[in-house]
Amino acid sequence: MVNFPSPNEKVLPHNIKLDKTPSYHEKDEVCDRIIGSLLGLAIGDALGASVEFRPQQYLSANPVRKMEGGGTWGLEAGKWT
Repeated sequence: MVNFPSPNEKVLPHNIKLDKTPSYHEKDEVCDRIIGSLLGLAIGDALGASVEFRPQQYLSANPVRKMEGGGTWGLEAGKWT
């Protein structure tokens, strides 16, 4: 299970804990899909962070091929927005 902080806490994304109980039930398959979706979302966001708000022409000329830092928010490579 992903333990997200409350909205009042200021926690960096890499400090969010991923806790999963060792037992497996049919309902865990749904939980696995939810976790996979959230992880995919974070990875996609981190991949696009360096080109966020760039025009389509820039993206066509400079396709994203790896995790890079910088961009609008000056993030390190792999950090999500």
